[in-house]
This record gives sequence, C-alpha cells and structure tokens, in this order.
Amino acid sequence: MSFDPVAARAYVQSVDLSGIPRGLVAQDAAADAGEVFEGAKSQAQLVGSSLLSFAQGVDAGVREAISDSALLAQLVANKHASGQTEPLEWYAKYVEVLQHVGWITQGLAWSDYTTKGTGAEVHERIIEVLAVALGPGVTAAALVKSAIAALAAMKDGGSWFTIFSRESQHANIARFQVGLVEAGPNDDVFVSLLACLIKAKKDITQVLFFKLRQEQASFSAGSATVSINRPSLADLGPTIRKKVRAYQQDYLSSILDL
Repeated sequence: MSFDPVAARAYVQSVDLSGIPRGLVAQDAAADAGEVFEGAKSQAQLVGSSLLSFAQGVDAGVREAISDSALLAQLVANKHASGQTEPLEWYAKYVEVLQHVGWITQGLAWSDYTTKGTGAEVHERIIEVLAVALGPGVTAAALVKSAIAALAAMKDGGSWFTIFSRESQHANIARFQVGLVEAGPNDDVFVSLLACLIKAKKDITQVLFFKLRQEQASFSAGSATVSINRPSLADLGPTIRKKVRAYQQDYLSSILDL
C-alpha cells in the first residue's frame, strides 16, 4: 500500500493526547551524552520504553523524525491500553500508529523464548534473540549490544534510568522495545524492531538484570523489519514533532554517542 502523506498528516493532527501525564522527570544535560543527532555517528536514544540505536549514515533529520514517531506511538498506546493488564493490546495500538505515519510493517511476529537460550538475565536474553533476528550482521549486532550495555550502566536516579523504569515496568509485567535504525537504498530507512514482554510471579525491579530462570518468568518477543520512505518521513516529521513537543522532556532521553 502506497503512503498517503495527506492522510498521514490528517491522522497526526487528529490524535488527542490530552490527559497523558507530563512533568514526570527533571532532566539535566548529561555530560556523557550528545545534545543533537549527527548522521556521521552511531548514537542511541531512549524513547519512553524504546531503546533506539541509529547506525552511521542515517541523517539527523530522519533520526529526529523516527524518534518523534516512536514517541507518538507510545503516547497513543499508553492512552489506549494498560501496559500492565493489556500488553498485547498496547503493542497492537503502538504498531497501528506507526503504520499510520508511514512505517511499513505487517505487525509483530511473536515467539516464546522462555525455555530457549542461555541468558540468565533479561539483557543477556535480548542480545541472544537480537543476534538471531539481525542475522550475520556483526556490526549491527555490536551496535545494539553497545546501546543495551549503555542503558544497563545508567545510574539509578538519572533520566535514562528513570524514564525506562517508569515506562517499561508495571508490577509483575515488563514491556519494552529495542530498535536498530539503518539507511538503505533508494532513500529508504530500515528499522529492526524487537518488542519484549516479561511476565513474572512477583514485581519486577531493574528489568534488564531480572533473572528469568531464577524467578520462573516468561519471556516473549515480537520482531519486525520495518521500512520507511525517507522523503515521506521527512515531509511528515514537522507535523509529528509539533504534536509531541510538549511531551519530549518527560519521555525522551538525551542522545548518547556509541
């Protein structure tokens, strides 16, 4: 299905974000993080419960538009469904919003990885699953691994830690996304997206270090490879940014150079 920029712009303008919480986190400029996107660098940013890694060659404007699109999708999903009681409904709405703004995907292909792999902790299992999803691309896998390691190293009380914990952990449910953004041919951009869902018998704290086997928790993941037309995204980007601007302080982290 071809992308209709007029319909996409009308959809974004019609989205009602009223009632979504703001003023949730006070952010200081992070000394170890960049303040702007740069196409010549590999960088990462936390968008609510999504950890996005950007490979070299993805220009700054596209990075910004993808970040804003992911934020819009999360805000709408937050309003539509509970991350604690309706995580699959939350993901369905999240993907639906992305499709409306030009992310070409058929949805997430879910698999149960509870008994697969050797990773004892969540961050180890994510890396195992991504290694399969990303295929033989050593550089891509290393980039995502670096982003996960950087998030895992963030200190309690910092904006990265606060945003991710607040948006991903819901009592005994954890829901979050990991994405790799790469430039492709013909003005296309590709996003390898992995959605993760953990269900445990007790409340989850510090989700990346949660011990799956010890706590007898289930781990499911849905993967998708998304293509985005660069000119279309750049054209729609300002409209999306205007819609989410008031929420960026509370849901977007600083930009980290990898």
